[in-house]
Amino acid sequence: MKPRTQIILVGTLLIALVAWSAARRGPRSNNAGQSCGTCCPFLPAPGALLIPSVTNGTTINAPSQQVVAYYFHGTVRCETCLKIEQQAKAVIERQFKPELDTQRLLFIPLNYDLPENAHFLLDYKLPCPSLVLVRQKDGKDVRRTLLGDTWQLVEDPVKFNAYIETEVDKFLSDQK
Repeated sequence: MKPRTQIILVGTLLIALVAWSAARRGPRSNNAGQSCGTCCPFLPAPGALLIPSVTNGTTINAPSQQVVAYYFHGTVRCETCLKIEQQAKAVIERQFKPELDTQRLLFIPLNYDLPENAHFLLDYKLPCPSLVLVRQKDGKDVRRTLLGDTWQLVEDPVKFNAYIETEVDKFLSDQK
């Protein structure tokens, strides 16, 4: 077989494999109009609801009321996923240092691909890697909101930072 024929054959097989793999995964829905990265699984593992909640194994001596800014992500992460986490964390650390110091506000990145965290995909209806603000009272979720504009604003740091700051501030203000 000629080298050119071999290259064409291998290329055709690779294209067929990619098409078969995409068809096997099925269509992916995109909630809230979010435009997510290519690394984003939209469906949780089977049986994920049966797994208890864990926050990275850390014990938190928390006040009775607090706001948790979770950044949910998968194991495989695209550049945009990493950028959203990095920028959100920087804004929160810069603008809400007193609240972080008193643990009235926490920033927790959490990998939903880990079995102990997989339930968050359904519990919080996560469409993809997402920043979610959760108000907790005595360790139980009272209210939450998905910050759905992070994917659209990430390339505009000024708007992104203002969005995160405004939403976190609203959540903290409602707590008083």
